[in-house]
Amino acid sequence: MIFQTLKQNYVDGLIETEAFLVRSINETPFTLRSGKQSCMFLDHSKVTSSAKAYKSFIDVMQYLVHETYGSKKYVLCNIDSKISAQMVGSVAYNLDLPQIIYKSQALTSIEKGPMRQMTGNPEWNLPVALLDDVATGRDGTAKDVGDLIKKAFPKIKDIQIFVGFIREVQKTTYKMNYVITRDELIDIVWKKLTSGQQKAIEKERKI
Repeated sequence: MIFQTLKQNYVDGLIETEAFLVRSINETPFTLRSGKQSCMFLDHSKVTSSAKAYKSFIDVMQYLVHETYGSKKYVLCNIDSKISAQMVGSVAYNLDLPQIIYKSQALTSIEKGPMRQMTGNPEWNLPVALLDDVATGRDGTAKDVGDLIKKAFPKIKDIQIFVGFIREVQKTTYKMNYVITRDELIDIVWKKLTSGQQKAIEKERKI
């Protein structure tokens, strides 16, 4: 019951900040990070413009992580996305958790430091939770970070991914935990969409 309440607060935040964007059948679709085109795009950077909406997002994410690990000790890690690091920082602060800080090669190449992509204790053998806002449902950027963690921290065996929104639930290398699916969110906002937006979604679902 607690999860359902937190989930509803998160969805309310998405709607109130207009973070779930849907283009009409006659408009050019969005190009996703994967290169795939879609009439739908979830922009969590809009959620951060509202303190209430962002808190609702972080609340449900940390509940999801805490329910998975309970009283176990575990570590958080970000991936290479525009909001993942903020999410990890917020949850780590609230739950008093250590972090692995991941940096992309593009970022480390311009830094005047040790140029490490991963920071943390190389002896860690704790579970690691990778946090991000959106997942396609397939292996993606988070999987690459998980692979890098296994190389940098050879004693770490348990790596899981946690996201707010997932497009489709499919089998992935690392277990994927999520708050809401694409179809669930579509059902919630369906009546608020124009006929053109509905047609675009119906067309995409058939592909």
